[in-house]
Amino acid sequence: MSILKRILPGLVVLGIGGSIAGAIIFFGPEPESAPTKILARTIRSIEAKTSDMQLYVQSQGTVAAKQVIDIVPQVGGEIVYVSPKFVSGGRFKKGEVIARIDPRDYELAVITAEAAIAERTQRVMQEEAEAALAAAEWEELGEGEASDLTLRKPQREGAIAALRSAEASLQRAKLDLERTELKAPFDGILTEKTVDLGQFLNRGNKVGTYYSTETLEVRLPLTNRDIAQFDLAGLQAGVRQYDVRLTGQFANRENSWNARVVRTEGIIDVNSRILYVVAELKGDELFSPEDGTPITIGQFVTAEIEGRSFENVIRLPRESLRQGNQVLIVDKDNKLRTRMVEVIETNEEYIVIASGVENGDIVNLSQLGLGVDGLLVETDTQPALPDMIRASRNNSSDQSGREINDD
Repeated sequence: MSILKRILPGLVVLGIGGSIAGAIIFFGPEPESAPTKILARTIRSIEAKTSDMQLYVQSQGTVAAKQVIDIVPQVGGEIVYVSPKFVSGGRFKKGEVIARIDPRDYELAVITAEAAIAERTQRVMQEEAEAALAAAEWEELGEGEASDLTLRKPQREGAIAALRSAEASLQRAKLDLERTELKAPFDGILTEKTVDLGQFLNRGNKVGTYYSTETLEVRLPLTNRDIAQFDLAGLQAGVRQYDVRLTGQFANRENSWNARVVRTEGIIDVNSRILYVVAELKGDELFSPEDGTPITIGQFVTAEIEGRSFENVIRLPRESLRQGNQVLIVDKDNKLRTRMVEVIETNEEYIVIASGVENGDIVNLSQLGLGVDGLLVETDTQPALPDMIRASRNNSSDQSGREINDD
């Protein structure tokens, strides 16, 4: 009883308070509801613009001579003359004398062969006269048909054969005499010499190593991805060539030369999976069109090879591409929409799209999470990339390269 008396006043107070609060809520004014506002997310974006593109594949290699030979004499003897340019690095024109072997023995051989011809010519004339005399005698005294031996035909044919042998000996003697002069077979440079004046040579002794300077070559490695940029069948058949621009350092300055990819080596390296193509330079191509600087054997050069060309494609910054070849387009309601695109070229800086994006579309560049399709955005649009006439990439990596603009 005492406990009830103590808590009763508190219960009464709570009851009165609750009644008052309920009356206020029931009879009080209804609060106004504020409309829900969706905030747009600001993104970086770019306007898509169509342009034409010429693809160039980058590679590198070392300049080499197309022809490298050992100079070897075809006759023996003592060297009695060497050209003043008979040194390592000496340059010769086609037909220029490099060295000369003592010709006297070979001159005597020519005289001997000429004498043999004179003697055997006389023998042929004698046999012809005797054959004519035998035929006349048989016609006067003989009966029936005369044998070849009676008419001296075998003797005459033997004399003619001996004359022909002598004539062949003369030609061989003259050829050996001509070979005493070692001449440059083509324009080139001597890179090594192994003999000198006064030395005796046997037939087949090496005199030096000779490099052609008429035609130079550069072996250029291409990856499997690079090969797709070329008409490989036409290149291998020799009916298709590709222009290539070579760049290298010479005399502490950069120079460039024009060349042509003329063939492939036809075999893919089993270890590196690389196919080599060969760029060729000849004539005026051996000199830089800028200042006439010659390209040099052994020089390291980078190459930019003409590849496929594309029309009405779109180039976008690399960050616009999402996983699965997708990009995000801002629609007319300023909402993001996912588009599948056909990517035909990509590197660290940009992608090239053949379809999936239209000229004038606004493309998202910001890094966003998943599930953003339909997201309301506010764009900070940068200008479209400038028109591109060339696009290059290095074949050492699938994701490296650079582009060159019209300026």
